[in-house]
Amino acid sequence: MISQIQTPAFYLEGKILKNNWVVQKAVQKTPFSTGGNFSYSYHVLNTETGEKAFLKALDFSRALHAEDSVKAMAKLIQMFNFEQSILEMCQNKKLSRIITIVEAGNIPPEPDSSVPVPYIILELADGDIYSQLDFSGSINHILNLTILHSITVALFQLHNVGISHQDVKPSNVLVLKEKKHKLGDLGRADIRGEVTPFGMLAFAGDLSYAPPEALYKSVQSDWVFRRVASDAYQLGSMIVFLYTQMSMTTVMKQFISPEHNWNNWSQTYREVLPYLYVSLEQSVEFFKNHVDNEELGVALGELVYQLCDPNPVKRGHPKTIETKNSTISLERYISAFDRLIRKFERKLLSN
Repeated sequence: MISQIQTPAFYLEGKILKNNWVVQKAVQKTPFSTGGNFSYSYHVLNTETGEKAFLKALDFSRALHAEDSVKAMAKLIQMFNFEQSILEMCQNKKLSRIITIVEAGNIPPEPDSSVPVPYIILELADGDIYSQLDFSGSINHILNLTILHSITVALFQLHNVGISHQDVKPSNVLVLKEKKHKLGDLGRADIRGEVTPFGMLAFAGDLSYAPPEALYKSVQSDWVFRRVASDAYQLGSMIVFLYTQMSMTTVMKQFISPEHNWNNWSQTYREVLPYLYVSLEQSVEFFKNHVDNEELGVALGELVYQLCDPNPVKRGHPKTIETKNSTISLERYISAFDRLIRKFERKLLSN
């Protein structure tokens, strides 16, 4: 374990940064927090404008203790620069459902340290969606549908500029002012036609939310069916999570026999697909049983089936597949969630 004395990124409280930013309290991890193994988070305040924001500071000292410290340092720098650049790209493209970068900078090494502390300042969120969800009470369908609509818009915006998020999960869906939702943590993203830190991986995100083709190591050569299809699956997985507290990958695993499980399967992905479709059908029924409104359960179950189709080439809305068989688009799902929200809002008004 590395001593905190050798970790400059741990001691930023009270630091004065460029452009009138002052580092305030460190952000404590919650039980649901993920990532952050090479960074520390803080609240920051701009003393000139009064703006509050979120700071992510890179911990270079971890790399210095690696077996190959030069290689580890180079990888951290690459990852950090990539995250900054992709956030700036999203900001320049005016992607309204992606967390906004405020600025970035670098804290020079202290006299007793050999490492600087690069940082990114982001717009401040109230937390992730775990702060809004209450699984012990009655289901808030409008909240769930609003979250899903925001995620879909965010992914649609990313896909339109050739970016795949790759790590859509509850802790990366952030709640901002006026209870709006945005996607954060683009460090695992991939950009079409570019070399990215995790671009060579079949799947770069949290494996508990990975699509089945990635777990079976069946990689599509086409970027759309490798990356956009993965995001589509994770959108379907988020539908399942909001009603079951489990990812679709976790649910499907329950209905896959040990001999067909990805850890044991040695044949082709095409040969295991029939068994995965059986698991998909059982998983959708399991999901529907957790939705306390039968009509909504059927509607959402259909979307889950489409988005979580184990064959990435067939994943997505049937009408999109019929008309644009060389791509995947989430546009129709934006409309689908919008219709469901308005339907439930009308029901509330009529009661």
